[in-house]
Amino acid sequence: MPKIVEVRASAHSRSFSGELVSLGLGANTKRDCVVVRITDDAGRIGWGEAHHGQNPTAMAEIVEKGLGSFLKGADALDSEGIWARLARQQIVTHGLGAGSVIALSGIDIALWDLKGKIMGQPIYRLLGGAPKRIRAYAGGLSLGFKAPEALETEVRALVDSGYTAIKMRVGDHPRRDAERVGHIRKVFGDGLDIAVDAATRYTALDLPEVLNYCERHRVYWLEEPFTPDNLGAYADLARRTPVPIAAGENHYTRQAFRALFAEGGIRIAQADCTKAGGISEVRKIMDMAEAWHIFAAPHTSHTVISAAANVHLLCALSNALIFEADVAGINPFRTELAGNAYQVTDGHIAPPDGPGLGLEIDAAALDRHPAIAGPCYIPTS
Repeated sequence: MPKIVEVRASAHSRSFSGELVSLGLGANTKRDCVVVRITDDAGRIGWGEAHHGQNPTAMAEIVEKGLGSFLKGADALDSEGIWARLARQQIVTHGLGAGSVIALSGIDIALWDLKGKIMGQPIYRLLGGAPKRIRAYAGGLSLGFKAPEALETEVRALVDSGYTAIKMRVGDHPRRDAERVGHIRKVFGDGLDIAVDAATRYTALDLPEVLNYCERHRVYWLEEPFTPDNLGAYADLARRTPVPIAAGENHYTRQAFRALFAEGGIRIAQADCTKAGGISEVRKIMDMAEAWHIFAAPHTSHTVISAAANVHLLCALSNALIFEADVAGINPFRTELAGNAYQVTDGHIAPPDGPGLGLEIDAAALDRHPAIAGPCYIPTS
């Protein structure tokens, strides 16, 4: 039985200069990530990612000194048992709530990577899936609040590279949002699927204008129009429009999603493996979503580790819809951490056949980007 001998977590940052990407959360001034590594008694390393939670150094501390302190000597293959024990100890009582769930997410992804390496199988096989070519949309830190002509240039480069679906940032003001979305629809026609993400910044007073432009410009989905606790508003909105509503990036664990699904407020679930409880929990969430005929489109976080986790998961889901590709101009945690392991080609992505996540992590790339404490989004209004 392989035993866990060490759990480590480290925070890393890449600051931006020049033009910043502005979106509903504010202006993004740096790229943060928290990387988790779990080592077994044979020296094998499983790699994971915990979302930074806008406090990357604090999150690394929670992973390593908080939850990780319970894992020494545990069976490295017992991901379900470890999840249940950590949840009991740190989530359902006397823990840090969402912070503990995020920390557990990074641990769980690392355990799946380690399990795949121990068993010599890619994660999609361990999940009961098969390699698939999955459609991808251009997302991540991109297509922010710009003049329509500047957005047109950015979208054209994405379309020319093979993308047939994009996600635009909205939640600025309904009229400005409508102008941007309308311009891209007019220029690129109906062959391009356009999702929009409001980052929880709309209110009920915005809805007449928002629904008008979403329906008029055939929006692929409207993402997170409201704060995650406003379940009644999600349900009311879903009854008022044929536009699919997407959410889940800021919901944690299957219990939160059970309430969201039961309200009938969304058609697309976007649980994040680095936030909602790892691969183990997001698999349960997405299987539960299928019972409500809800599609799975997991949110991708900051590194190639998150991207890999989503590709493997989508290969095992019968309700898989689409993969979120980070197309940010600057993200060393996507481009340097594991080379070109996960590339979108002709608007699609597929997993490699290597064990675990299929990544060869370059730890030196992490050393080049020491952590910068504090939040990465600065409010602009």
